[in-house]
Amino acid sequence: ILLGQAVAVLGAQPPIMPLPSAYTVNEGTLSLDHSFKFTSKKDYGSVINKAMDRYATLINVPSESTGSLKSCKISVAKSGDVEIVNSNESYELNVGADGSCAISSQTVWGALRGMESFTHFLVRNSAANSVDTVNSEISIKDAPRFGHRGMLIDTARHYLTTDTIRKVIDAMPVSKFNVLHWHSVDAESFPVETPSEPTMTKSAFAPSMIYTPQEIQSIVEYAHDRGVEVIFEVDVPGHAAGWALGKPEIMADCMQKYTNINNYALDVSMEETYVTLGNILRDIVTSSGAKGSSRLHIGGDEVVYGCWSNDADIVAFMAKQGYTSYAQLFNYFIGRADNIVAGLNKTAIHWEEVFTSGCSVSHDNIFQVWTDSSIVSQITAADYKVIASPSNYWYLNIASNTWQVAYSYNPTANLTSTAQRNNVVGGEVALWGEFVDDQNIISMLYPRASAAAERLWSPESVTDQTAAQARLITQRCRLLNRGFSSAPVLPAGYCDTVPV
Repeated sequence: ILLGQAVAVLGAQPPIMPLPSAYTVNEGTLSLDHSFKFTSKKDYGSVINKAMDRYATLINVPSESTGSLKSCKISVAKSGDVEIVNSNESYELNVGADGSCAISSQTVWGALRGMESFTHFLVRNSAANSVDTVNSEISIKDAPRFGHRGMLIDTARHYLTTDTIRKVIDAMPVSKFNVLHWHSVDAESFPVETPSEPTMTKSAFAPSMIYTPQEIQSIVEYAHDRGVEVIFEVDVPGHAAGWALGKPEIMADCMQKYTNINNYALDVSMEETYVTLGNILRDIVTSSGAKGSSRLHIGGDEVVYGCWSNDADIVAFMAKQGYTSYAQLFNYFIGRADNIVAGLNKTAIHWEEVFTSGCSVSHDNIFQVWTDSSIVSQITAADYKVIASPSNYWYLNIASNTWQVAYSYNPTANLTSTAQRNNVVGGEVALWGEFVDDQNIISMLYPRASAAAERLWSPESVTDQTAAQARLITQRCRLLNRGFSSAPVLPAGYCDTVPV
């Protein structure tokens, strides 16, 4: 068994990305029969049943094709529906030279990862009008390095249609992402319908550019069926200009002071602010339904204290509370907001500024690092969990973050203790929406997101960029053939095979 290494018999390596934890392959090919289908040892529920149908449709063996590979049997040890993030996503895939095929896993999510991996070994043979494996024998034992492997999309700067969001979700399993971080509102707009606070969508770009509770639930369930957990973010108390039309009375009095709308903040001295925030978060949890995440992201980044210092009522509130710094006021807000999240039986996620500002929060909370990868060390040393999204590696709206840059980042780099390393729960690529809309989001995400996905899934030792480049070229062709408009990997080249 080779651990995260190229397979010599191929002259290169298996065409699977992310690279599995352990694998062996033999030379030769097998053809799939036109009757090919996935079967299951028993009925494991709708997630598996839908996935078997979805992948069989994707493979789409021509009706006249004959071959020895007629089916692939799925077996799941624990068939109950468990939360996606931090579940056991391990699987084993075995394909024999005699046409036998089996995928076994501990959970339904592992089975989905196994089915995806199986398709990575398939190519369309136009000359023979068949679908063939690229190896005659395949044995994989695989599990992810991190439980949280995410992608941030931003629907506040440019509205994304629900069809586009589904398209983003459809592409995620190809690289084994399992979290869609939905940065839903920001300074530019508030496109989320919240029945308890119906005026908030006054800040939507247009009445047609609003996500209804029904649409939110539909997207969450769509993602869940594909092994993707949707985590909502409502960024507070800064970046709050999008709240101004819907609830002007809870805005801090600084809107005449600043021309940059990202500087506007909520008035954290008012009780109505917390009532409003509680209503909005409760509505989002309700809209997400039974398949919603156990986590809620409530932001906390880039709060401009000058906005609060400009408001006489806030200054008076601080004096009454005995606060001598705006960091103390920020800590007060975070404590109130965290209590709202806890009251909804959710775990709060914050951007790193909540930590670096000295806020006192529960160790159940999770921090997301974005400014610099070195902050990961500080937060994990304080025994907090971390999601790594350093802007100098994994912000995909930054053109200089090439796939090579994304691939070079190791979330646990320079963490010397086991405790610190264990506190890194995973990472996310982030695609902020200033210059992203329905037309270009997929090509802005890929192929760079796939490079980061391999660092989140594959063993830490998998770092060879030359080897990764070959896999990434195949992955890009795979995405294209599945209808996803991935950008090129290299300045020149073309797809010389047709991966399924």
